[in-house]
Amino acid sequence: MAKLSRQTKEIIKTVLFFLVLALLLFIYVIYPLNRSKAIMGRADVDDYNADSVVANDPTAYLEAGLPADTFRLESDGLTVLACLFVSPTGDFAVTPTGTAILVHGDTGNRDSLVALASILHDSGFAVYSYDQRAFERSTGKYRGDGTHEASDLEELVSHLEIRNLVTRPLYVVGYQLGADAALLAAQEEKRINAVVAVSPYLTTLRMQDALKERFDTYWFPFYRTIMWWWYEIRSGYATIYRRLEDIRAVSCRTLVLVPPDQVAGKEVTRLKEVSEPDFLDVRPLPADRNAIHDAIVEFLVSSRPD
Repeated sequence: MAKLSRQTKEIIKTVLFFLVLALLLFIYVIYPLNRSKAIMGRADVDDYNADSVVANDPTAYLEAGLPADTFRLESDGLTVLACLFVSPTGDFAVTPTGTAILVHGDTGNRDSLVALASILHDSGFAVYSYDQRAFERSTGKYRGDGTHEASDLEELVSHLEIRNLVTRPLYVVGYQLGADAALLAAQEEKRINAVVAVSPYLTTLRMQDALKERFDTYWFPFYRTIMWWWYEIRSGYATIYRRLEDIRAVSCRTLVLVPPDQVAGKEVTRLKEVSEPDFLDVRPLPADRNAIHDAIVEFLVSSRPD
């Protein structure tokens, strides 16, 4: 077989170079740029217009027989939250059991909390809920990892307190991203008396891993760093990457419900290590939704000050 000419070898090297370059461009630019949008952006991010978000419609709550009303709250000058209030009725209208703020996870919106809101309403609570930033009726193209969401929650608490709309005690129940928001907000907002965190991520790393699996995203070298970098560029957020060592002690009575296989995980273990045992109650997350609701209500009622 004749040897390849020098010119042919150079052509092959050039082609291989551009193939490798194209592969690297796809892996570290095109793919993560698109996946970061799909993972962290709102569902309608490509068609999003802040001036034409979905109407703040309480239909899901009204159809459940709840006396719901809506309002909007400007959080940070760029984000407007679509909020909802379920007022206590009957004897509870005079002396409510307390106030509960419900914060949905990153797989739904406030309508996913109607069943829990109904139970709390029947138990005498005044209930507030809202779509988190970059979800449904609220503005914003990209969500965060809990830090910005915590600021939104703190803003809501301040809004309600200033207008004397909170009946003590004040509780927050959050799911997934909303659970992280609740835990982080309670560390700064001392007017929160107790928190229930259902399936919190606790670290940005755990959130990234969960979203990678949920959105069936391919792994590549330096996955977390590259995805976070492109997310920050897309969103314009300067978000602190929360690591294991950044987990802080809970600052009020807190119930954490996590899947059984995560109870002994390093994030939950770290939270236990830095928190006062009298403040923190960690339990396996029940498989049945009704059992989850029962655990939440029982904890909130038992957390009422004497």
